[in-house]
Amino acid sequence: MSKMDSSNAGTQSVPSGAVSTTGSQTKMGKYRQKAKKSVASFFGLVEDDVKNNQRWEHRRVRIASQMGKGVRDEYVTAPPMDMMDAPNIIDPLRTSRQASRMSTMTATSAAGQARRKKSVLQMTMNGISQLSSARKDLRKKSFKGQSFPPGSIHSTEERPHPGDDFSLVDDVFYDEHPASSEGGGRSMDLAGGPSAPGWRRRPPQALPSTPGVDLPDGPDFGLKRIKQKVVDSVMNRDKRTVGMGIVGRLMRRRLKSNIMTKDVRKQLDNLDDHRPYFTYWVTFVQVVVFIVAIAVYGIAPIGISTTEESANVKMPNLAIQTETHVERDNLWIGPRQRDLIHLGAKYSPCMRVDENLNTALSYDRHAERGSACCIRNDGGGCRQTVKSDCNDILSRWEKWTPSNPGPNGRLSGTVCGQDPRYCNKPSSSPPFEWPDEITQWPICEDTAKPNQSLASTTNEHMTCDILGRPCCFGIQGECIITTREHCDLKRGFFHDEANLCSQVDCFEEICGMIPFANPEKPDQFYRLWTSLFLHGGLVHVAITVLFQMYIMRDMEKLMGAIRVSIIYLGSGIAGNLASCTFIPYQVEKGPSGSQFGIVACLLVEVIQNRKMYRSPALALVKLIVPLLFFFLLGLLPWFDNWAHMFGFLFGFLLAFALMPYVSFGKFNITRRVVTILVSLGMAVGLFTLLIILFYLSLLSECDWCVYLNCIPFTADFCENMEVKLKTNSTYSAFI
Repeated sequence: MSKMDSSNAGTQSVPSGAVSTTGSQTKMGKYRQKAKKSVASFFGLVEDDVKNNQRWEHRRVRIASQMGKGVRDEYVTAPPMDMMDAPNIIDPLRTSRQASRMSTMTATSAAGQARRKKSVLQMTMNGISQLSSARKDLRKKSFKGQSFPPGSIHSTEERPHPGDDFSLVDDVFYDEHPASSEGGGRSMDLAGGPSAPGWRRRPPQALPSTPGVDLPDGPDFGLKRIKQKVVDSVMNRDKRTVGMGIVGRLMRRRLKSNIMTKDVRKQLDNLDDHRPYFTYWVTFVQVVVFIVAIAVYGIAPIGISTTEESANVKMPNLAIQTETHVERDNLWIGPRQRDLIHLGAKYSPCMRVDENLNTALSYDRHAERGSACCIRNDGGGCRQTVKSDCNDILSRWEKWTPSNPGPNGRLSGTVCGQDPRYCNKPSSSPPFEWPDEITQWPICEDTAKPNQSLASTTNEHMTCDILGRPCCFGIQGECIITTREHCDLKRGFFHDEANLCSQVDCFEEICGMIPFANPEKPDQFYRLWTSLFLHGGLVHVAITVLFQMYIMRDMEKLMGAIRVSIIYLGSGIAGNLASCTFIPYQVEKGPSGSQFGIVACLLVEVIQNRKMYRSPALALVKLIVPLLFFFLLGLLPWFDNWAHMFGFLFGFLLAFALMPYVSFGKFNITRRVVTILVSLGMAVGLFTLLIILFYLSLLSECDWCVYLNCIPFTADFCENMEVKLKTNSTYSAFI
């Protein structure tokens, strides 16, 4: 009993939660160390990673040695042990000619390994084509009634030497005839004759020291020769070299290199490139979105100015009038401006509360506040309008006044087809009475007609036929009371369920996408991201696909999908935010800011690897001159220069922090950390400043900002991009 008590006491003396707490703390510590190590490895801050540092050093040597002459001797070092080529297996039975052939082939193979293999799709297609051609050749060479290739079976007297297995494999798989040996035997096919040349290698003779010794059967391969075209397709590797991508080859850059010898070639590493998954994904999504947009919305008139569309339509005054609708042309062969807003293009009024736009819309609301029902004397119908547009001879304007008040002494009204006394849902009863302000009336979902004859003139605004309903049109939330025909001509949204323009939210309807959380406060901030997947037209999409399939894909092979996606999306969002801040009333779309961010990576690549170039200044000039040309091109209409400039700036900062570095000399980890922190800090600070300027609307009336986006060389040169806020009411402009 004493032993049991003592053991129990010892067990109970340890708190039950101590072990679990210690275990959880140990796991959390491991997780923190792993996360810290992963972040450091991503930014290239692992100081004691000797293996990776050696790989980067030898990658730099390989790049320089492939592109030119003049590499400095101090950059040539011995390769790490895990990167050395495997020793060649020497076959003592091979002739001197075969040995020389294999050494040449080994050198060619080693040189070819410095290049990357083709893509999986290309290799698949090449393999299918080669298999098809090989099958045809096999049919031509095979004997009638034979189900096996000639020479696949040896006679019992001649067997390959077991020590020549590697030589046999080489001669079977490479398209070259073996050297003939004097006095050697011939392999026989089933017909008793010599096998066809090239089907298999003639077995070598036994060593002179062991003549006539019977050897066991060696491996019988019986395979056809692999065509040289297939071998070349495997050996040729299109590897993306640091500093020498598509743009580098296009601009004929020259790297320093004078050490391209066989010894140096053996020391070159064979690191694979990244697959451009993000480039393929974003390009696919952009093309699909464009196809859907064209299929749903159609295309706008093609041109660089405006197009007028005229038609004879019925107006609210029952007259058939010739009305004209002016529409902006689209140079890119794509959707209309209003449709692009509906799809998610960059448009500041849909993203924040815009006081200038609210002031412009207040003109229409003020005009509707003083409106009333205009009833035709001939019983032809009625429409809601202001007094100046109601003809005294053909119509009368029924307005509640102090001398003729409405129900409960109301002075605001009347409204054609709506009255608080005849609405069942929602009803106007205490404590939910409708205010004496028609612009605050809700839509009546259940209206009861007054119990009176049609000939009665009392409450005639409730018995007349309504000739006009609210129609939302334009891109600034304009609303008019008109007919459906006229609304269709203006490509607007007709509301036959409402009686007043104040009962519909035209601006939220123009913006589309996800409804505002608060109808009074636009909040579609996600347009900074969605606009990257939209394009102005077919030409715009073609330019994007070409750029991303050549320039951006080339950069992703170097940096990887994660780094390229951060730079692409970060530069595009920042460029769109700058465009929203400086030119808020212009509709912009497309990933131009993102593309200029990728171009900035090219410039950073040249700056980081300037020691490798024969003429670093010339390489920079060749990049800066085209950039200046594209910035000057942004001064023309149809281009968003603000997105270009800020996209390039953010791409430049992010590239310095995220692009892989090639270390020249001793790696200075402190300088690397400072570069990352400064670059990311400047990018975050600049983005925060743009957000503050955007939401405080400090630059909403910036007159000089538009000149950086389009210089008006003539009076109507920038008219296609100009968006003017209305300064008067359009409520009754088309009555």
